[in-house]
Amino acid sequence: MTPAVDAPVTSAGVPAPRHGEHTIRLAADLDTLDRRSLTDLQAGNLATTFAAIAAHPAARRHWFGDREPAHLRDLPLFRADDLARHCPPGSSDLVLDSAESGMVLRSSGTTGRRKVLYHSWAFNDRVAALGTRGARAGAGRHLPRRVAVCLAPAELNGAFGFAMDIVAGLGAQAYPVGSGMDRDELLEVMAEHRVDTLIASPGFATRLLSADDAVARLGHLERLWYIGENVGTERRALLGARLAGLRISSLAYSTSETGPIGYQCTRQHDNVHHVHDDVIIVEVVDAETGEPVPAGTEGDLAVTVLSDTGMPLLRYLVGDRVRMVPGRCLCGSAATRIDIIGRADQTMNIDSTTVSRDLVMAHLAPFGITDPATVQVQVLRDAYGFDLRLLVADTLPCTVTAAQARAELSRGYHLGRVFTSPTYRSFTVERVPPSAFANTGRGKTPFFIELPAASTDPQEAR
Repeated sequence: MTPAVDAPVTSAGVPAPRHGEHTIRLAADLDTLDRRSLTDLQAGNLATTFAAIAAHPAARRHWFGDREPAHLRDLPLFRADDLARHCPPGSSDLVLDSAESGMVLRSSGTTGRRKVLYHSWAFNDRVAALGTRGARAGAGRHLPRRVAVCLAPAELNGAFGFAMDIVAGLGAQAYPVGSGMDRDELLEVMAEHRVDTLIASPGFATRLLSADDAVARLGHLERLWYIGENVGTERRALLGARLAGLRISSLAYSTSETGPIGYQCTRQHDNVHHVHDDVIIVEVVDAETGEPVPAGTEGDLAVTVLSDTGMPLLRYLVGDRVRMVPGRCLCGSAATRIDIIGRADQTMNIDSTTVSRDLVMAHLAPFGITDPATVQVQVLRDAYGFDLRLLVADTLPCTVTAAQARAELSRGYHLGRVFTSPTYRSFTVERVPPSAFANTGRGKTPFFIELPAASTDPQEAR
């Protein structure tokens, strides 16, 4: 059994530099701990988190009110709107350290109000350590040597820096490409330097690797680590067919608000992830009641981030639907496993950008469309891109054209990013009876729904 350690460790096994001294304890290798050791480590870190919150009057008032809870589940669920109201710069109630130092990030947005996160430098160190630990578990004996990081930098998004920190933690060579390099130049760099690992969003990877010239030039590419959204069965099959032997796995299950939540070992596939149980507590709940759902059934993911620095979050609804995976993983790890089903129907991740029902409705209000039940947003996706279809109930007296709707929706920052995505193809508006809205398998009518589109292979188009 690997003992818990008080600081992240480097690839050489020595303590990594840290910003300040903190008492949250991380396991060097989570997968070597038995369940009791994991539970004890988690319980100790939860007690440390509660003590840190209690020592800060504003945070104590916000989280605990008049008295510290006996159990985590005594606290109410913390929602995206709650975070938006209490986050900096409007409020520093959730910040345990000085709000004048650290990493400032903004979430991709699950509501019309943006959520800003102040992560202390010490917390940022931990994010890097957890990311590296998870990536090492996913790589197994085949550690990457040369890694192209093809993620969009800046825009108050931490993914690019997170990936670069992981490459450094693994002791590999990084190629900080970003997402804007000319495609032919990128392929030339990857071929010339024999890059063996690509870190990218699934959409970017599909666009880069689906052409025949990429296949011919990147025969040495061994691994795709994706982040930002699920890769999906169709894209996984397409990429696997293009590059035989390509290992495709998640770099991390992570959010701007929480940092890393989960990781994939060599035995995980699709959307199943181990949980960083030493510093993350996951609950699968009914978002309306806060109560746990029956074992093995789908529910909303509530995450508690154990930390004595930065902005710890307690029972935070991240906006994903998941289910617990029973039993022990084939890799031998006793860590909790979750299967990520997808975004809750109030939000949807479109080409690595999360948009919300509230944001869409705010930009449809000028047309007299104010009831979400009269609207459905359909994303028609295939391996090469997506089309957007806005269904409006024909019971409404208002009319809106596709051009009008797109112009207004594009004014929203995250919606504008969707319309300028390289994989975006078209946008249409249709007035239909409400009965024509698509339903889920349970008979529900979601606001957002993803449907298959006819294949539009760019190779065939030529």
